[in-house]
Amino acid sequence: MTFDVAGRAPAPGASARALASARMWGLITSAGARRYVTYRAAVVASVISNIVLTVLRGHLALAVWEQRPGLAGYDITSAVTFAVVGQALVSTFAVFGGMIDLPWRVRRGTVETDLVRPVGFQRWWLGLEVGRAGVYLATRAVPAGVVGAFLFDLRLPGSVGTGALFAASLVLALLVSFGLRYLVALSAFWLTDDRGVQAVAALVMMFFSGAVLPLGLFPGALGTIAGLLPFGAVVQAPMDLYLGSTAGGTAYLGSTAGGPERILAYQATWALLLSLAGHVLTTAALRRLVVQGG
Repeated sequence: MTFDVAGRAPAPGASARALASARMWGLITSAGARRYVTYRAAVVASVISNIVLTVLRGHLALAVWEQRPGLAGYDITSAVTFAVVGQALVSTFAVFGGMIDLPWRVRRGTVETDLVRPVGFQRWWLGLEVGRAGVYLATRAVPAGVVGAFLFDLRLPGSVGTGALFAASLVLALLVSFGLRYLVALSAFWLTDDRGVQAVAALVMMFFSGAVLPLGLFPGALGTIAGLLPFGAVVQAPMDLYLGSTAGGTAYLGSTAGGPERILAYQATWALLLSLAGHVLTTAALRRLVVQGG
């Protein structure tokens, strides 16, 4: 290693910084993943419960669409596929809310340690979320999807390209889900008790994400509004891509037309907007933070 006149080591190059950043990101995500595989009994219980819910949702969709074929633009196979695969992914995207421990750390005062970590505050929580989602995808979504495929006649992606687009849509869905839940978690900096906000946010996300019902079943203006909100990017949009159609009638970015590009653009737009909103609100929240001793 060479030194300058003052005896200082030269600053690391761009490649070295990128490698260090990637290594740090890997450590954060792996730490987030380890948290959710520590208690094996809880993991097994969650796997079983998600399988049971997935099977129940599949049978419910089968019963409804046998009585009302073509409801909301779905045939029976598409409807059952939507219900089974969508339910399998619900826990991965934390549609029921939470999964970000920031409010608890704010109440306990331990959030101060998050401010001295060698990574941005928002990026730290995103890294933990990626680790959690990876564990949930492997231990909750995949087993439930396999059981659902064994019990029901599910529709597979039409091509390798469709499968790749579906995978990209899942990444964007996670970013949108994290963005929404992170903004809710930040409310703990202003509220004495954030549990009411958490509960309302979880209810809204479940209802408008497509996790309970396809958004195409929403009538008139309600369906149009639901298609423009960010929540549909979490479940409805990936499932539309998976099925290769917009049978749900979701008005992505104000248009009921358009193929996968329109759906991905809708997801990417909301992921970016929520990320920017999270950055702005994080700055405001940390300015508000007061730690004992200054």
